[in-house]
Amino acid sequence: MSKRDETLIILMEECSEVIKECSKIIRFGGDTEDLAKELGDLMCMIDIATKNLDITSEEIEDAYHDKHIKLLTWSNII
Repeated sequence: MSKRDETLIILMEECSEVIKECSKIIRFGGDTEDLAKELGDLMCMIDIATKNLDITSEEIEDAYHDKHIKLLTWSNII
C-alpha cells in the first residue's frame, strides 16, 4: 500500500470515529471526553495528511475562512 493510500485510509477511519462519537452523544447523552480524544486523533491525521498529500496551510486556511463565513450566514452555532 502506498503512503498516500494509507494516509487517506487512516484519515477516513478517524473521521468515522468522530462521527460515531457525535452520534453517541446525541443518542445517549453524556460527556465529551471520548469525542475530545477522537478530535485529537483526527487533528493529528489532518496534520499528517497535509504533509503527505502536499496540501498547503494556505489552502486549509482559505477553506477554514470560507466555512466560517458560510456558518455565519446559514447557522446559529457561531
